[in-house]
Amino acid sequence: MDKTKLWKVESNKLVEINSNNLDYEDRIHKWIEEDISIVLPDAILIGSKILTDHGKEIDLLAIDENGDLIVLELKRGLTTREVTAQVLDYASWINTLDEDGINDILTKNGIEKSVSELMSEKFDDYEEDIEINENQKIYIVGSSIDLITERICKYLAGNGLQINVLTFDYFQDDENEFIARNFLVNEFDSLKDTGKKRKGRYITKLFQEEKIKVGQKVKYIPLSEIKGMEKIATIYRKGSKCLKMDDTGETYSFSGLRKKIILENGLDLNPHFPYWQWTEWLLIDKNTKLSDL
Repeated sequence: MDKTKLWKVESNKLVEINSNNLDYEDRIHKWIEEDISIVLPDAILIGSKILTDHGKEIDLLAIDENGDLIVLELKRGLTTREVTAQVLDYASWINTLDEDGINDILTKNGIEKSVSELMSEKFDDYEEDIEINENQKIYIVGSSIDLITERICKYLAGNGLQINVLTFDYFQDDENEFIARNFLVNEFDSLKDTGKKRKGRYITKLFQEEKIKVGQKVKYIPLSEIKGMEKIATIYRKGSKCLKMDDTGETYSFSGLRKKIILENGLDLNPHFPYWQWTEWLLIDKNTKLSDL
């Protein structure tokens, strides 16, 4: 992996900043733990130092906007064989976790919300039928990575495994420290040709199969139980936030509108758990629940 170079502009001239290895990888762990967006802008930290059921400890575990669990493991001076075997072992373990298992980890880490609640709050266009932990991703993190580890990870990524190497280049001048982030693999491009893409989401499939179309109207069924409070939305586009309120013109995703209705009307439903919501939506012109399509 090529090293990043850094210059500062001084008196209209470029002055190169000295580069060194960041030897204290515990600092990297702390930085990521405090702000995971420095490595993964669209992710939520599940926990740090996660104990597996076979007595090993994952440095950092996260989940992204697709519901995929992510292992972030610091190299910490391990050999190539050790670090690659370790992360593959961790990936095989997190592959066994269901949503309840992830919620147990959150509870053990002092987080009282469920993973679906966290995702609903974090992502404005949170999709309704995301399969939690359908896929897993691996990041080997370090101040530097040897050529053998690079070669192995490129090979695994090229054959469909969602694995990447993340390094931090460290720079220092007389007054400041600087950090530059580098990825080895162009974010899992290998999936394009392997046939291992994630399955289409339910609402996307309904659009693709033309079972729902732009212009049709939908109603959230529980709302009909509240006299005078019925709301109708029109499907005005494909993709996320595809619903437009007939009365206000505001746009929402199915889960976003559902959450708004539940919270505003005090319905006895979990606004952050939309996975079975297709039984709650009625396609008005066909008088059919979306779950029956």
